[in-house]
Amino acid sequence: MFRIPAAFIVQRVRLTPSEISYGRQHGWIDDNATVEICLEKLNAGLSSELEEEWALTLSIELAESKPEEFPADPTEDASAVWVYLSVAWLHHSGPPNLLRDIEAVYAHLDYPAEMEAFVGYMPPPPGGEVGPAAVTRRLESLLRSAEASYRRRDGLPHVSDDA
Repeated sequence: MFRIPAAFIVQRVRLTPSEISYGRQHGWIDDNATVEICLEKLNAGLSSELEEEWALTLSIELAESKPEEFPADPTEDASAVWVYLSVAWLHHSGPPNLLRDIEAVYAHLDYPAEMEAFVGYMPPPPGGEVGPAAVTRRLESLLRSAEASYRRRDGLPHVSDDA
């Protein structure tokens, strides 16, 4: 798939340990991004012991031995934040074929229901308009809603798409 820069992530959401685990397992973030994400949480005074260990790991140390992996919490839906982040990253970076790339993410994430409204080959929601412009409007609506939800969850200020 593709990696999402840590700076983009920390501007939008503070990942839980389970969300970090999911992102690492699915290739959205690598070791260095994990360090950056954990460092932001440490600087905000919100890190766990394991996140602090990752935050204080130098790039040189990552090659030799990494801190323990993050545990997945079976009670938490860690995939939802990655639906938001992956689609937000694609929207922000503006690939030439955004809707095709979103379809690839839809398949990569095992066809999450929250993405159906802006996947071109799926039927529109009941009463919804058809066509690329309508799909884009639904996509932007989901991004606004998800951003607001995660920012409330994490106590972060609003960020524009220019960030």
